[in-house]
Amino acid sequence: MLRRNIVGLVICVAALGVSTLGVAGVPDLVNSNADLPAGLPQVSVFLTPDGTGNLMTEARAVTTPPLDVVDATITVTLFDAGMNAVFAYPFEDMWLETSLGGLVACTNGTLANANTDINGVTTFVGPFYAGGYSNKVAGELTQVIINGSPLVGEDLDVLFNSPDVFADGVVDLSDVSQFSGYYGGTDYAADYFYDGSVNLSDLVLFSSSVNVICP
Repeated sequence: MLRRNIVGLVICVAALGVSTLGVAGVPDLVNSNADLPAGLPQVSVFLTPDGTGNLMTEARAVTTPPLDVVDATITVTLFDAGMNAVFAYPFEDMWLETSLGGLVACTNGTLANANTDINGVTTFVGPFYAGGYSNKVAGELTQVIINGSPLVGEDLDVLFNSPDVFADGVVDLSDVSQFSGYYGGTDYAADYFYDGSVNLSDLVLFSSSVNVICP
């Protein structure tokens, strides 16, 4: 009887170990988090298909006035189901999307900058390779995607826009025509040097991006 009990205990311990191994090192989408610098307002980041747009450290605050350049680096901390930091999680499995699909990245265009460190931490700084634009009016937010799924409850108030308005991976005549229609207005889609209107500063950024393509 004693031997039978010992065998049963060993089996239970082994089963518990297998169960623990099944979640250890696997990011938990609820426990993990994504953060912007404290006190940061809504920000806008100008991106291009060839990665020559702004870094997250060159974001513009969506406030009037002033429209400051601010550091909007996104810091992500991954924890597993047991609240253990997930070390060395591959950067290729972490990327940015937007909640309404307005941001359209080139292949691997919005990846994290590095694998997670021993504390489960990595950052998103860029450069990023992307087209499209966030729907500012509809309140589109930025999401951190981990292996195909967004972190839960961690959407960020970060807007993106790009001269690749049609989000087809190249800034061409169709985008030129669209930008011409925006010029002089206030549509966020073309307000690259964010100041609340589409003007000469935006034209300069658009013109420098004509004919750029995804890598």
